Amino acid sequence: MKKVIVILFMLAIISAAPLLASPTEGVTNGTGGAANMQVIWAIIIGGAALAIAAAAGAIAQSKAIVAAAEGISRNPAVAKNLQTLLILGLAFIESLVIYVLLIDLIIFFARWGSIAG
Repeated sequence: MKKVIVILFMLAIISAAPLLASPTEGVTNGTGGAANMQVIWAIIIGGAALAIAAAAGAIAQSKAIVAAAEGISRNPAVAKNLQTLLILGLAFIESLVIYVLLIDLIIFFARWGSIAG
């Protein structure tokens, strides 16, 4: 599983290279070709990052729920404590996906021509 995550991370970095390497000099308005390519790449990379984060968050949440259900089935007396810890853990896992969404929105709404110039 670690190899898959590392490979996906490396593919995301490699696919972001054209975004960093595209020329932006001379682009002052939002109709320039280089600025449009940067916006397109920002949308593609942002969508891919959000998809990976959502998939990883869903896998982590399912593992947490399975572990909590097994713990409750083995010892029903600690159900209240495990439920509290489960909800807290699920909130932390979901917050990571929300952070990726926030970063995607920042990347998407950045004015690429004015930043590079």
